[in-house]
Amino acid sequence: MFNKTRRKLVVLNAAVFLLILVVLSTLLYLHMRYRLFHESDEVLKQAEKRIQSVHNLAEWLQSDSPDPQQDEKTTYLFWDAQGRLIGQAPKQSLSSSIANQFRTPNDEPAIRTVIVGHRSYRVLQFPTQNRNWGPIASVGIVRSQEDLDGTLRSLLRDIIAGIIVGLIISIFAGLFLAERALVPIRRSWEKQQRFVADASHELRTPTAVIQAQTELLLRHPAHSIEEESPKIAVILKESKRLGKLLDDLLTLARSDSNQLEIHPSKIALDALLSEITDQFRVLALTREIEITTDVQKPLLLWGDEGRIRQLLVILLDNALKYTPPSGRIEVTGRNQSHSVYIRIADTGCGIAEEDLPHVFERFYRGDKARSRSLGGSGLGLSIARWIVDAHGGVIRIHSKVNVGTEVELLFQRKQRELEENCGSWDRPLLKN
Repeated sequence: MFNKTRRKLVVLNAAVFLLILVVLSTLLYLHMRYRLFHESDEVLKQAEKRIQSVHNLAEWLQSDSPDPQQDEKTTYLFWDAQGRLIGQAPKQSLSSSIANQFRTPNDEPAIRTVIVGHRSYRVLQFPTQNRNWGPIASVGIVRSQEDLDGTLRSLLRDIIAGIIVGLIISIFAGLFLAERALVPIRRSWEKQQRFVADASHELRTPTAVIQAQTELLLRHPAHSIEEESPKIAVILKESKRLGKLLDDLLTLARSDSNQLEIHPSKIALDALLSEITDQFRVLALTREIEITTDVQKPLLLWGDEGRIRQLLVILLDNALKYTPPSGRIEVTGRNQSHSVYIRIADTGCGIAEEDLPHVFERFYRGDKARSRSLGGSGLGLSIARWIVDAHGGVIRIHSKVNVGTEVELLFQRKQRELEENCGSWDRPLLKN
């Protein structure tokens, strides 16, 4: 798949680069052609003015060098009223048969291109308006374009060579750029593949348990619900676990596709922290774990209350899950300048130093066996980081094995500051 995509990118880059080269080269060629023809035509017009200023053209033609400014590329031809060639300057420059090919019956003063043999000429013919010119009825000024055509041919060869070289360079550059462009795509693909594999693995366990317990129930259809209550309890437990896992997967999938929105409002964070800690304190008492709170009042925050609640539940649930009996959990909330600071610390088993950089990765668990036995899926901290990022906040985790874990949250408090730093809250704020 990646090889096919790389080839497409190389062809596309080369085609675009080739198109740009062709367009620019065509414009350059046309510009140079226009400039060269314009300079040649200016020479013809200046020669016409000099001839028009001559009062006695017959005497002018008798001179050895009638026009000192005439160059070797320019020839003057003179015809009578019957179209016969009666003179040219320099003398004997062109044969009569060739010279007559430059004359037109109508003496309109227009510059045109005449091709004789394999050579091209620019010709300016005009009628005489001076009665002192005798039998001369029209004058033709002929300028050879041999040097100009040679210059244009050389330019065209150089342009074609440049396009070929540019195309070769663009192919190699396209290979390099395509490889660089595929790096994040390949990483995303590998991440997605790993995510699908991990999700399938996590879903397989509760599904297999539910299936096995259901088959056991069907073996004894005559049993009462009371007799099969242990199996039903297992099915219920695994169903709840499966439902929670599916909810977490749906949340992450929607966050990746920018379908989840943040609905901000003013949050009384001190009351929210007290409410959630009270709920967890009931669970902590059964394990003899102490939960203490030190929350400043009032503690206000501008954000999505539902998502902030979900964030705090995830962090407190982790703290409670990995804190042994007789342990302690501390919840702190403070106003800091223009920010809100939240700290949740526990005296649990801690996280190994090599695992800390990966704790926010999906399905990552340092001690996989222990996490699974405690009902963890490895998605909680991934969702927590998304919620923090969506609110423009910062989350940091410090931990030592057998000492404890400390999670720090920092949020901007005021709505105006949030809008200045994170954009308008009227639209979803999502970060991957």
